[in-house]
Amino acid sequence: MLVRSLTRHELKEQLQHDQFTDAVSGAVTYATSHRQTFIRSAIGVVLVAILAGGTWWYMSSQSEQRRQELDSSMSILDAQIGPASTDSSVKTYPTEDAKKDAWIKSLSAFIAKHGGTAEGNIAQYYRGAERAQKDDAAGAESDLKVVADSSSEIAPLAKIALVNLYMGEKKNVEAQTLLQSLTKESSPLVSKAQAQILQAQLSQNTNPQAAKDVLKTLDPADRKRDAVNRAAEALSSELTK
Repeated sequence: MLVRSLTRHELKEQLQHDQFTDAVSGAVTYATSHRQTFIRSAIGVVLVAILAGGTWWYMSSQSEQRRQELDSSMSILDAQIGPASTDSSVKTYPTEDAKKDAWIKSLSAFIAKHGGTAEGNIAQYYRGAERAQKDDAAGAESDLKVVADSSSEIAPLAKIALVNLYMGEKKNVEAQTLLQSLTKESSPLVSKAQAQILQAQLSQNTNPQAAKDVLKTLDPADRKRDAVNRAAEALSSELTK
């Protein structure tokens, strides 16, 4: 199962509905029956979250030049697929793969120039996520760890992406370590409840009781959120089978 590439407009539209939180239930359900390919679905979910309606990165105080350069790289996602247009202002690529290759090439050039900046971390996060989509686990882990270990506001997202990558590779110890750090407190992009749900899901086959214990620690206020409650109920149902 591969996630269809989304345009920037679609990404922004989905964010209006707290998309990352709403996707928790579906992601957990999918992971239960498709553990080996869960990374492909989950990375797509995380990709959606980073744009935050197009406002988050524009509210930062970083260089306007870097923001413009990054926006130029991201605009490649809006390009059409098909024959070259007679309109020079309309960018097209012959195939989706060609467009993605151009996007990754542009991100790589941006990272080489601005790595370590706020915008550089965003670009590296995207490149890592795309490498995961292409089953380049080593490349994805390398990129995502850089962002996860940074002080960037998107570091929690990179950790979630790494968790999903490790889950797909059966690296449960590494995944649990990251999840434990995420359950200590919520961040603007990754809540404590989301980390707890994934932590329980990770333990459900090897240690069902531990998974049940994690679900019991969910804050009652979080359980009132539909997506969190659906995910918790789905896991509870699986654990009672």
